Amino acid sequence: MKKKHWEIIQFQRKNSMIYLGVFLLSLPYYCSLFSSSCVALVFLFVLISEAYFCELDDKSLSHDLAQLRKIYNIDRILSTSVNTIEMVNYYQKTTDYDYKILQYFKGPGLHSTLNLKTPIGKSACTSIQPIMILERVSRFNCKSVLEVGCGHGFCTLFLANLSPQLICKGIDVVPRHVEIAKKYSQLQFYQNTEFKLCDACNMDAFQDEKFDLIFSVEALCHLDTHQKRNSFLTHAYDRLGDNGIIIIIDGFRSLQFSSCSEHQQMAMRLAEKGFRIKMMPTKKQWIEHANDLNFKLIEDTDLTTEVLPFWTQGWRMAHFILNFAYCLKCISLCFPCTKESFGNFLSVCATAHAFRQKGTAEYGIIMFQKKSRIFD
Repeated sequence: MKKKHWEIIQFQRKNSMIYLGVFLLSLPYYCSLFSSSCVALVFLFVLISEAYFCELDDKSLSHDLAQLRKIYNIDRILSTSVNTIEMVNYYQKTTDYDYKILQYFKGPGLHSTLNLKTPIGKSACTSIQPIMILERVSRFNCKSVLEVGCGHGFCTLFLANLSPQLICKGIDVVPRHVEIAKKYSQLQFYQNTEFKLCDACNMDAFQDEKFDLIFSVEALCHLDTHQKRNSFLTHAYDRLGDNGIIIIIDGFRSLQFSSCSEHQQMAMRLAEKGFRIKMMPTKKQWIEHANDLNFKLIEDTDLTTEVLPFWTQGWRMAHFILNFAYCLKCISLCFPCTKESFGNFLSVCATAHAFRQKGTAEYGIIMFQKKSRIFD
């Protein structure tokens, strides 16, 4: 018995020595792994800190454009024309993925967040724009409204919920958007809403109806030619009742676009291409065109300062991600299905630079009232 017990002890000692040897041999590996992890974490911390504290200026713009050139063929993007079909495909492919991710972080209402003073403030709603529309609906005592480019129907359903007596209808050129808007409306059993697939340039939906107010939030920027804007305003005039109102809340090309630096002009053009816009109209173009078609301007409010923090927040994240430009390039080449998502990323990188100091872009509200043809 004693001999057997001694053999067991010897065997355990032998195994212990083997384990100790393996541990000592692998110790440098684990130390190097730990050191590498620490270095990687420090490196990431430095990059995140740089992105967080980096200033939105000419220097960061030059850096971003240099990094973007590692991912995209910038010259080809800028020279490529866009059309309505490409714009529809862009939204069809991103609405169930990119915008769902944005909605997860931002909440419902996928519009630019505005930093307004209390009592309206950021705490009032993730998107302030519907509240702005509601205030003007009340001010003009509107009984029926039509949203052009309604997207998922957030603004229309917001109005319908708070004003059950208000007739709220929406149109959009993207089939998936209309499908989602109808689904949300049915889930809440709204009786005063209706959504239809329709292009803003012909507005053949609801032809037999008149509206007190037609509004659009971040959608009419896609009316990027004189012909499209002319068609919209002409049809809108016919759809509006006496003294009817048009409200446009959107981004616009700045009047000082041509006097800005070449890099800031490029930032605006890249943002437009990313969102599948040929060339955003200026406020002046809208105002002059509306005046020619018997509308008078009754409000012109600049909100560029209020929208800049939202886009700056997105830019900081994009600025950090751009440190891995070659990785992004590999992803775009290996997964062509991410093309539309990379278009979104391009716009997020560039939009804040365009808004900076109201350089090549501005954001705001313009509101028109229908005039009778008799008096013109």
